[in-house]
Amino acid sequence: MGKETNIYACREHVEIAIDDFVNKKEIAPQIIKIKNEKCSYCKENAEYEIKE
Repeated sequence: MGKETNIYACREHVEIAIDDFVNKKEIAPQIIKIKNEKCSYCKENAEYEIKE
């Protein structure tokens, strides 16, 4: 199995995060509402985790 890729995204970057995940993994991601993480794109508080 490959390494699991988790992307954290704020509301502003969630669509970009989903596109990046699908382009890299070529599968549909799980999108989970979260707290206590920082956005992978801008370092604001993340609202979503995008993962396998």
